[in-house]
Amino acid sequence: MKRRAGSIGIVLAALAFLGAGEGSPYEKTLQQMIASADSIGKTLKTIMDEDTAMASKPDLRKANTTWVEARDKAAKLEPPERDEKIRLEKLYKPKLEEALKTMFSEIRRVEVIPGGKDALKEIAGVLKKDGKS
Repeated sequence: MKRRAGSIGIVLAALAFLGAGEGSPYEKTLQQMIASADSIGKTLKTIMDEDTAMASKPDLRKANTTWVEARDKAAKLEPPERDEKIRLEKLYKPKLEEALKTMFSEIRRVEVIPGGKDALKEIAGVLKKDGKS
């Protein structure tokens, strides 16, 4: 639950940094975060045993890298104007929350599968806020 609260905090922080027009770096960054969370959730769904856990590591590693890059980009952006922030929250917050909900439910499931905890180490960057625990 702490992980989920921390990641939701990351999402809200990312939303706070988002702004500007359609196709802007802000919007692209948020889309990248959503795609990464979706990818992690889908990959975790494929884990059924130790073999599939091992096979999922490269995909999880790639999605982790994408998430961390997007989070770092968002952290460097100037905060948007109030109206733009509201627009982006309405547009992307539900999508991001759904992707995170799926991802965290799969994390809980995979934790108890043999090899699952080892596979989850590949997404440690997603589960940490700005490189912190």
